[in-house]
Amino acid sequence: MVYAHPVQTSSLGNTSFGAHMSSFKEQFLDILFPRHCLGCDVLLGKEAVSYVCRRCLKTIPFTESFACTFCKSPVKNGKTCPYCIKNHFLDELFVTTSYENPLAEKMLKTMKYRFVASLANDIADLMIGYLKKRAVIGLGPYSTPSLVVPVPLHFKRLNWRGFNQAEIIGRQISNYLELDFAADALKRVKNKKPQADMPNRFLRIKNAQNVFKLNSIHIHHKTIDDTLTGKIVLLVDDISTTGSTLDDCARALKGAGAKKVIGFVFARNKI
Repeated sequence: MVYAHPVQTSSLGNTSFGAHMSSFKEQFLDILFPRHCLGCDVLLGKEAVSYVCRRCLKTIPFTESFACTFCKSPVKNGKTCPYCIKNHFLDELFVTTSYENPLAEKMLKTMKYRFVASLANDIADLMIGYLKKRAVIGLGPYSTPSLVVPVPLHFKRLNWRGFNQAEIIGRQISNYLELDFAADALKRVKNKKPQADMPNRFLRIKNAQNVFKLNSIHIHHKTIDDTLTGKIVLLVDDISTTGSTLDDCARALKGAGAKKVIGFVFARNKI
């Protein structure tokens, strides 16, 4: 079993410094402004490693149904519907909760725009809790993934934020599922505008096309191309809106031989 380096390290070389700086910022701000729960505003103890109390985390509901990634029609086990799969690459999508949940939205925005990396651990715990409850991953020999891949950030955005939340989340999920983890399998080659900043669905879809390519990294002394041949990949990210980012990643992965790509995100936007 092969796992990537700890979250502070990536092929970009400067992620370690950025992640340490993000951690330092959190510790410094904790001294000046003691952390309160994002949900109920209760003062958290000094030993707390989260920004959300256990009670509030339990209030975030798991999704109870499945919908096609692209047309959002009801489907079985997260599968892309028979009509959409003809023009797309992502085979399935599992969503932990709704972005319409106020606390889920606040956690994501605080993590990404206030640079609170530790919230990625809470999000990963919730996603693992969803897997335990729904038992949706690994239902049989034909659907069990063998590799976890996070959606990458462009190096400029990675330098700005200091960490890739999808990498933190993906590593914890791979450890739970006891799967290989390829932190650098994909590379974002275009620094497009963040999907959250796009005003409508059409622009979001266009914005996420031909953005990703496969990296030439090695696992078990084989290139990732060899490793992917005939494999089922679990593709992890924090949020999905139109599904275009996940679909473009799936395009790159299948172009390298992946048999199937399953998306797994914390929340899904209603847009």
